Amino acid sequence: STIFTVLQLELFILVLSSFISMNKAMSLEYVPKSPYGSFQGTLFQFHGNLVAFESNPSGPFKCLLLGGLSDGLIPTPYSKEVEKKCIEGWSLVQPILSSSYLGFGNGDLDRDVEELNFLVRYLQQHHSGTHFAIIGHSTGCQISMHYLKNGAFKNSISLVVLQAPVSDREDSMRSDDYERNLKTAQSLCQQEKGNEMMPRSCFWAPITAKRFVDLQSIGGMDDYFSSDYTDVELKARLCHVGKLPTLKAILVAYSGADEYVPPDIDTKRFTQRLVDAMDSQVAMPLFLPTANHNLSKGEMKMFIDKVAELLQKVKE
Repeated sequence: STIFTVLQLELFILVLSSFISMNKAMSLEYVPKSPYGSFQGTLFQFHGNLVAFESNPSGPFKCLLLGGLSDGLIPTPYSKEVEKKCIEGWSLVQPILSSSYLGFGNGDLDRDVEELNFLVRYLQQHHSGTHFAIIGHSTGCQISMHYLKNGAFKNSISLVVLQAPVSDREDSMRSDDYERNLKTAQSLCQQEKGNEMMPRSCFWAPITAKRFVDLQSIGGMDDYFSSDYTDVELKARLCHVGKLPTLKAILVAYSGADEYVPPDIDTKRFTQRLVDAMDSQVAMPLFLPTANHNLSKGEMKMFIDKVAELLQKVKE
């Protein structure tokens, strides 16, 4: 009887200890509410295993939101605010491309454009899409510009918003290892080994030599927005915008406190240089003097108000 009582006591202590430990762990592992908001809508496959999420999927006007390197769904702090402005026929479409999240390291802008072609065609055929806007954040800006140059449905784009169109190259050039890493990537490409992965020490994510060169070499495929280009060179990269008769507006929204922009760059002046290089009557600057890269700080409201104004304008 005594032995049985001791066993019961030990079992009780074990259960009580487990319960206390579990509750303590649960109290320490607080999960915050979705910081960029919650969304309701339609999730669909548009090509193979590529998917997109559409909010307010009833109207013919589609606004595509494209994030930067390592982004996916809900890519920016202002994603929900954009959705709120997508009213009166607009819907917000957030695609997952092969380059989303860490997939960017083994692809390029050409693949992004091809996959956006599949998305736009799907929206036209199955979601009543007739008019399209693109909001690009960070590398989403490069994707947007590349689409305006090479996209199969570029003449269906009425509005483009470039938020944080910054240079990956100029940011990387601040590193002491920039030249060495670039030479490693260029050497692999010259040996026809561009699809080989770069050493871990060269980049913060898995990346092929070719994509590394695209992002970090002068004139690389991604090198659209570098301030060290002359006006002539910058125009050569961007002037295709002015050749699109169906484009009603393109907004260049540049942050004055972008942490990925070298501090010696006159960001306000460069914002205007980008607009001028587009050689377009519909290009316009929006300088956000205290904003950071993704607008989690600074003039987010100013940006959202301008986007709302343009969404309404291009519908008229």
